Amino acid sequence: MISLRQVKYFITVCQVMKINEAASQLNVSASAVSSALKDLQEQVGAPLLERHRRGVTPTPAGKRFLQHCNAIMASVTVAMEDIPKNKPPVSGKLRLGVTVTIAGYFLSSPLSRFSRANRGIEVEVVECKREELEQRVISGDLDIALMLVSNLKETDRIRHETLVRSKRRLWVQAGHRLTLKPEVSLADVAREPYIQLLVDEAQTTTQTYWEKHGLTPNTQFETTSVEAIRSLIAIGRGVTILSDMLYRSWSLDAERIESITLANDIPTMDIGLVWSSDRRLAGPAKAFHEYCKSEVGLRKT
Repeated sequence: MISLRQVKYFITVCQVMKINEAASQLNVSASAVSSALKDLQEQVGAPLLERHRRGVTPTPAGKRFLQHCNAIMASVTVAMEDIPKNKPPVSGKLRLGVTVTIAGYFLSSPLSRFSRANRGIEVEVVECKREELEQRVISGDLDIALMLVSNLKETDRIRHETLVRSKRRLWVQAGHRLTLKPEVSLADVAREPYIQLLVDEAQTTTQTYWEKHGLTPNTQFETTSVEAIRSLIAIGRGVTILSDMLYRSWSLDAERIESITLANDIPTMDIGLVWSSDRRLAGPAKAFHEYCKSEVGLRKT
């Protein structure tokens, strides 16, 4: 019989595409993950993962099975949250601010689970750029924000707590020559046509770590669309460095892309909660903060 442990291991491996890294996140040995996946594939009766030089990717059958696994874990979460807890329910309105990256790639899961567990709380979500979110949190127009916390400016007037650290890697076309190298550095990337993402101050962050290593990317195209980047990389038009949270191993045209861990020290993309240092978190905002701390943070993706 398939266990929840096997399901969880399979989901984690599909997210990070590497057995060793999945094992690190799960706090178990790589051999334990490999053994669990071997037993899982035998029970399913079909290969679920395809091994390649840089790690693993789900097979077509694996992608279908992954959808079922995600549904299983979501159902377990709903079942757990449906049981009444021995604490008074919180009610009211939560004014939650998010940036575009959070809205597109992170928000849906924690928001849906929080809402199911706190049915008396009405959540109003507002999307803004970082500068506006900081000011609206400080003014009290927003109760709390879920955003990237690496580039915060008003650090003397706001508090923040990091929940997730998402590793940045190099994205390349499947079979790209850099996938054959035992080690890839920023100097190698500098010789490739580079595609730059512009949303959520990605350009500023990129410039910071390139300058730190005394290098400059060979930027050939800039865009606000992650899907455009995926599609262009998949057809060999360039490379980019983005976080695992945004990564998917195929484009909209079903062309493959791969990710490569760089030898250089590249900062993670950090996601966290931000609130005013002048106001004590209470009611719905406190409930959301406590939920995120217990159910989301601190993890790596």
